[in-house]
Amino acid sequence: MNPRFFKVERAQHAYLTFITEAHEGLCSISTVDNARGIVRIMTPEGRDQEVTELIQALQAEIGMEEVAWPDC
Repeated sequence: MNPRFFKVERAQHAYLTFITEAHEGLCSISTVDNARGIVRIMTPEGRDQEVTELIQALQAEIGMEEVAWPDC
């Protein structure tokens, strides 16, 4: 699995979780720093393109920003 990290407004965490869960098996999401709004998205091998497309749509919708962890 390939981890990617994103900064997301805390008010959007539940929405992000519901959307990713609706795409069952596509990826998993967990909060790594609640105070800073950092989440980790884990992608199973072979699903990178699908997850990238979902992330791009979510970035436009809720303003997710990819960050380097733990450097952010």
